[in-house]
Amino acid sequence: MPDESGRRRTVCSVARPDPITAEQVRRLALRAQGFGALRPARPGPADARRIIRLLGALQIDAVNVLVRSHYLPLFSRLGPYRVELLDRLVYRQAAAYEYWAHAASIVAIELYAALRWRMTRSAASPEWASFLARVERDRPGYAEAVYAEVAARGPLTFSELTDPARRGKDNPRYAASTTLWDRGSDGKTVLECYYDEGVLAVAGRHGFNRRFDLAERVIPATVLEAPALSEPDGQRELVRHAGAALGIATVADLADYFRLPVAATRARVRELVDAGAFIAARPEGWSEPGYVSPSAQAGRAVAASALLSPFDSLIWDRRRTQRIFGFRHSFELYVPAAQRQFGYYVLPYLLGEQIVARVDLKADRNGGVLRVPGAFLDDGYDAGTVAGPLATELRAMAGWLGLDDVVVAGHGDLAPAVTAELKAAGG
Repeated sequence: MPDESGRRRTVCSVARPDPITAEQVRRLALRAQGFGALRPARPGPADARRIIRLLGALQIDAVNVLVRSHYLPLFSRLGPYRVELLDRLVYRQAAAYEYWAHAASIVAIELYAALRWRMTRSAASPEWASFLARVERDRPGYAEAVYAEVAARGPLTFSELTDPARRGKDNPRYAASTTLWDRGSDGKTVLECYYDEGVLAVAGRHGFNRRFDLAERVIPATVLEAPALSEPDGQRELVRHAGAALGIATVADLADYFRLPVAATRARVRELVDAGAFIAARPEGWSEPGYVSPSAQAGRAVAASALLSPFDSLIWDRRRTQRIFGFRHSFELYVPAAQRQFGYYVLPYLLGEQIVARVDLKADRNGGVLRVPGAFLDDGYDAGTVAGPLATELRAMAGWLGLDDVVVAGHGDLAPAVTAELKAAGG
């Protein structure tokens, strides 16, 4: 990594970690997350594959007030791309697959072997065993029948099962339950449990409902037949990938990326340091060491302009986001409307190397309009500097979503300047 004079030097030694400035930390983090390069003129499959491999996982969320969350990280890094391109990569070309990573996620297919231990653990779950025992008492042979039906007719959503075994809310077991196992639909739960243990996989979606099929009909044979990594080996690979995707990270940061136990992550970090895959550093203002690849380089200034999904991997960890960017990431979707400070579906706005604003967005598909109910500057930034690039990004997002116009309401201290920029550009 270059020092302040531009000369290359080792980031640190294990015995005496070198200091890294806050500016270098931001650049390491942003470049690791795919914000260091110019956007391609026409993003294609190779560009999308590169970002998926780089990040490792794109978090899935059901909210569709703007666009489903997993489509946004590619737009943030590549600009307008064909949304169906991601669906094709995941559900037809198996460049990625759905599984539990940070949360429910689209995961790079290269990480399948590293997550097999999680599937094995799910198969041995006492909760799964308890559920199966209850279903077998209530409906002998039901779980096996669900598997057989998927094998014969798949891919299927739970509602397409011959008998989804729905359980009404007036069912005494539903009312008394403190777990998900006795709620909604036994068929849905059986499908999800087989999915958790890797017997089934997601072959596509109908609306937002997952369509399950046998794993061997979804995951490439070369991937399924590759030796499964042990739990420590799988965790080590996930920690290594998290480190590459974060640029520089504490043990807690690394654990959060793929939702690994902190104690196990700490052990894997020690192993990676011993192997020379990580080195320790002293990031400015951090109370704990940061771990970084020996080959990592902060590079030149990052000239980003990107609206970020609330579930973007750059900002998954709120404490890390505040530590690196000084930005307090809040998500008010589940906050009562009267108590929201910024809005319902708010996207942070990254400009250069800082998160400088947040924008409440809604796709009005019937009206053909990208609505901006609110736009807010973060402390210390100037509306005159932020409004122009943000207006450009909003117009690009509207076009990407097939919307004809951008309409800004008056809520927020950045809204007037953004409105003026859009009017000046004829948008």
